[in-house]
Amino acid sequence: MKKSLIYSLCLALTLVVFSCNSGTKKDTQTTNPSDMEAKSDTSQNSLDWVGTYEGTVPCASCEGIKTVVTVNDDNTYMIKETYLGTEPSVNESKGTFKWDDEGQRLLLSDAKRYPYFVGENTLTLLDADGNRPTGDLKSAYVLQKVTDKLVGEKWHLVAFRGKKIQLQEAKGGHPFIEFNDDYTIHGYTGCNDLQGAYDVGDALKISFSKLINTLKSCPEMETENELIKTLTSTASYGFEDRALVMYDKEHQKLATFKAAN
Repeated sequence: MKKSLIYSLCLALTLVVFSCNSGTKKDTQTTNPSDMEAKSDTSQNSLDWVGTYEGTVPCASCEGIKTVVTVNDDNTYMIKETYLGTEPSVNESKGTFKWDDEGQRLLLSDAKRYPYFVGENTLTLLDADGNRPTGDLKSAYVLQKVTDKLVGEKWHLVAFRGKKIQLQEAKGGHPFIEFNDDYTIHGYTGCNDLQGAYDVGDALKISFSKLINTLKSCPEMETENELIKTLTSTASYGFEDRALVMYDKEHQKLATFKAAN
């Protein structure tokens, strides 16, 4: 009788232990950390997507649409579109965005606007159904992230309105501008020292204020006068092949600067 009872207890204990081990193994399989990590690898949480992107997308009725998109970490955006041609026109819009369920696309609050696919330092304009463009012009719908910086370079003036300037490299040296982290500028006009302040906004907006310069008189003052006029008229900027370009409010090119380094 005792042997039978002991046998029954041992069998029951074995079943309990086996059941516990089976449950533990099952739980471990369903919470594999590597599986969870793979599933959570999205553009939203694995890419440095905050910033400004620019490019020129195709246009059926103009030479192209210069597009600048700024996306912020508070899920707001600003888009500036310049319709290029003989009479450029500018359109700006602001709003909020949300991510799609896969964490790959930006869905804008303006229902009339198409979504963007977020890639490594790129935004791709999609169609109304969220599909990538196809055909020979598909690469034209990809906006590149602006990685050049205003601060940290000595920007030498090389052209006004696309026309190279002719300078005599005399004692004074080449006209230039340098941007500082405290939103001040200093530079040289080709005759006088220059100081002032600047402010930047979304979609590569920029404005200059409090511009002052020394009052030395030089034989050639045309470059200095044009440079100061350019800065007061500048509304936005961009980068082209490591060159800094300043534009007016109609996105007409005002001046071009090349980095000294």
